[in-house]
Amino acid sequence: MIVAVIATLDGCAGVACTPAAIVVVTKDERPRLRSEPRGLRTDEFGRVKEQRREVIVPEYWVRDREGRWYRVTESEWRGVEPGQPMQVCR
Repeated sequence: MIVAVIATLDGCAGVACTPAAIVVVTKDERPRLRSEPRGLRTDEFGRVKEQRREVIVPEYWVRDREGRWYRVTESEWRGVEPGQPMQVCR
């Protein structure tokens, strides 16, 4: 029981956010390939197989004065210009 609680708490540590104010130096939109499920089908041997498709999705990034990149939402990315401050999650 205790091991499960510790494992759960340890897993949440990576999700924690420390808000930080940065000044945006550069913005970047990067495409990423993502696999999405499309359904199930049966192959020639009668086995059920998952059908997937690959789609390109954008990721939005901003860089601070120290050269660190932060992934942000599309609305945050569109709402800020280089030289402006913004809140990010570290």
